[in-house]
Order: sequence, then structure tokens, then C-alpha cells
Amino acid sequence: MRPLTGLACSVLVGGLGVAYAAAPAAAGGATLDVATTGSDANSGTADAPLRTVQEAIDRATPGTTIRLHKGTYSQELKIRSSGSAGAPITVTAAGDGPVTVTSAQAPDGCGARQPSSRRTINVSGGADYWTFTGMTIVNGVYINGEGGGKTYAWHAGLAKKGQWEPRRKVPGTSKNDPVAAKGAVPYLANLLHADLDPSEHIEFIGNTMTGRGIYATLANYGVVKDNTITNILCGTGPGVWVMNFSNFWEVSGNDISKIAASTWKHYMQEGIRFGSAANYNRIVGNTVHDLPGDGRAFNTDVDGSFNLFQNNIATNVAIGFNDQMSGWGNTWVGNRASKYRTYCFGFRLKDATLRTPSLNSSTNMSTISNNTCSSPVSGAPALGIGAVMKSSFNANTFPKVMLGTYVPGYWAKQGNTWNGSSKPPAEG
Repeated sequence: MRPLTGLACSVLVGGLGVAYAAAPAAAGGATLDVATTGSDANSGTADAPLRTVQEAIDRATPGTTIRLHKGTYSQELKIRSSGSAGAPITVTAAGDGPVTVTSAQAPDGCGARQPSSRRTINVSGGADYWTFTGMTIVNGVYINGEGGGKTYAWHAGLAKKGQWEPRRKVPGTSKNDPVAAKGAVPYLANLLHADLDPSEHIEFIGNTMTGRGIYATLANYGVVKDNTITNILCGTGPGVWVMNFSNFWEVSGNDISKIAASTWKHYMQEGIRFGSAANYNRIVGNTVHDLPGDGRAFNTDVDGSFNLFQNNIATNVAIGFNDQMSGWGNTWVGNRASKYRTYCFGFRLKDATLRTPSLNSSTNMSTISNNTCSSPVSGAPALGIGAVMKSSFNANTFPKVMLGTYVPGYWAKQGNTWNGSSKPPAEG
């Protein structure tokens, strides 16, 4: 997608639509073969394969399929060009044996406070329509839409100051309106007088990832599906971390485990995390398990809103499902957690001292239904509510409930319901 600027704010975001399916395969596109025995001077046919994946990436045009033959390819890959809606660029295992794509990366300190940028696959400059499938990827993926640093700095600065109103003026952030949300990037481009070009339709399907996971900022319509993500190094970030006005993702069918404990804070060691106004995403049918320390399986934070978490499983984690700072309109339905050490479900636990919920920080307009918590560790509560408003809880199995000091007093006045009643749940 071409950049959007403050001078071109009336241009709609090209190709945006509320769809989560993987992009269609290209018909009749070129094929480039890569083999460990090849040469980058070759033509890239099956009989004369290239040697490096980067050479194939540099030659690829919309509709190209890059086939990696068995072996290990060690090189940091840089992607700046794009496929198209009808002709994505696909990087896939050729089918003649296991394929590993890796790179030598310096370790990150376990006290790191931000996601590691040292990753094997780096997508930047607003590159769109790439699909990776059937490989082992060591040291992960970094997707950075053009201008993402500017949008993040603007949003984080407001959050730090407790100024929620300008954050919620971005289209699609104050009420459930995915059509309006398509105007978020043009609005921000105009507001910040910045060139913004999100990376869109970047897909990872059926891979194994180790060392580092997937991080995406200012990126729309991504797909992370049916991957195994495990043995993630400390100080690199969650298994899947999507943030900063990244909307309309599908994250489904993944198995995520063993995110090494951070010595900083929880957000560096979670399974799946959507934050900083990452909205309208579908997180469905994933399993997150065996997270040490304060590892949290599924988390929203700092305005992550109108996301669907459905039929996910968390086991042997600190917190299974956590709607953290200023999550508005998130839906949690049919999820299950067991062997949780701190909480099964948490809703803005940090606001437990507030006499009334805050539009700046508290859970708002959430729907929580048909979720099940079982087998707590050492009697840990199933449900913890720090502050919540206009939210409904229905048909959940929460065997132990803990509420913030002031929650029972404002429960009904703030529009909350429990199994259709305005009475708050009983604690204990």
C-alpha cells in the first residue's frame, strides 16, 4: 500500500476490508527455486536453483512462489517489496525435506523492556502480501509498517499522561465500528503530518518458530495460523505480539509454549498479546501452555479493543486471560484455562483501588461468556476484577471470585451484569 500523508488524508486505505481469510494463491505466477547447492548466479529454476533466500526475495514479483529445498539457510532476510491481493508472494518448503531458515543474532538481556528487533525475517517499508509456510524459522519475525514509530510515540505519550479522549478520537476506537476503523491510518497521517504505510496481509501458516516469536507494529490483516511457537528466549517478547493500530488480524490454531521468564515485566513474556490500540482482531482456537514466572497466556493492553478471544486454551500459566489497561468492547467466549497460578481471568486488576472505573484505564463494554476455569494452583482465584464498566458476564464457570474494594458498590450503577442480573457476583 502506498504511503498516506497528511496532504493525502482523503485517500482511503487501499484494499482494506473486514476479512480474515488467508490471501488467495496466485494463479500462474513465476517460481523461484532455492537450494543449499545452488548459486545466486543461476536462473532460479528447479535445475538451476539460487543459493540464498534473500536473492529469491529480491527477484520476486507479485505472484512469485519461492520454493526452498531441504536444508538450512542462514541469513537475515529483508523484505521491502510487495505482492498484491490477487498475487501474493509465497515462500514455502519445496516438499523434499525439512527446511530451516535462521540467522545469527546477539542475545537480548533478560531485563529488556522492548521487543527484540534482531530477527531472521524483517518486513519493513509497508511491504504487503507475503506468505510463509511449511518451514522452521529460528529467531522469529519483525513486521514494522512505515511510520510506526511516530504513531506509537503519539499514543504512548497520551497513555502516559492519562489522556484518553484524543486516543479514542481515532476512527473505530470508541465504539464497535470496523468500517470506521479503516480510516484510522488516514486520520493519524493527517494528525501527525506523517507518511504512514502499514504492512498488510503478511501471513505465517504452518511453521515452527523458536528463539524469537512474531512482532508486528502498524500492520493490518496479518495471519498467524497453525504454527508451533516454542522455546522463546528471554528478553525478546511474547510468542505473538501485535500492537500499534494493527487491526483485522487472524491468529488461530497456534500452539505456543515455553516463553522464557523476563526479569522486567509480564508484557515481555506472554503467549499472545494485543496492545496499543490493536483492534478488531480474531484470536481463535489457540493453545498457550507452560509459561514460567509471570507468564500470561492471552493479553490485551493499552486500548486493545473490540477483539474476539474465542475457544482458546491456557494451561500451566500465571494468568490465562487478561483484559488489561483500557480494553473496550473485547469479547471473551468459550475459552478454557487450567493450572493457573495467579488468576484464570483478570479484568484491569491494577484499578482495584479506584472508587469508580476510569475511561482512561479500566475495562469497558466487554462481553464474557461460556468460559471455564479449572484446576487452580494453590487455590488461585478464577476471576479477578479490579475495575469494570458496562460489561456482561454470562454462563461462565468461575469457581472463585475476587473483586476490587469498590466494585460491589458501583457494579449496577456502572451498567455491569452477572448472568443477567444487576447484582455483582459473590466473592470467594
